[in-house]
Amino acid sequence: MDLKTWTPFPYLDKDWRFDFPRFIRESGEFRPSIDVVRTNGNLVMTAELPGISPDDVAVSLDGDILTIKGEKTDEREINEADRYVHERTFGSFQRRMTMPDGVSSDAIDANFENGILTVQVTLPEEKDVEPKRIPVGAKKTS
Repeated sequence: MDLKTWTPFPYLDKDWRFDFPRFIRESGEFRPSIDVVRTNGNLVMTAELPGISPDDVAVSLDGDILTIKGEKTDEREINEADRYVHERTFGSFQRRMTMPDGVSSDAIDANFENGILTVQVTLPEEKDVEPKRIPVGAKKTS
């Protein structure tokens, strides 16, 4: 018996030639890809920001929302009639992520190198909390 991978939309890619990454690009918005990993008591976020200057990127914490925002600009002046292919996207971007309770801005470090933004958040120590049992009462029926 051959095992086959189940695909919920088997004909989407084949029949429609659907290219999701191209669909996102053609929406005209620049949206950086972000990875988030938890390692050694830290939350580490990496964002691909090719062609962006570190001066054009801002990282902030407002309450429990960490925001990465910036702008990718095209410095070149190109006449649209001369453009043959245009796949790159430009513009402002903003990515927001909810942080765990207890994270302060002092526990956040951001570095930018070779087009990669790395944001490291030191997570507060987790307290072992024992679940509290709630007694269930029964009503007396007459």
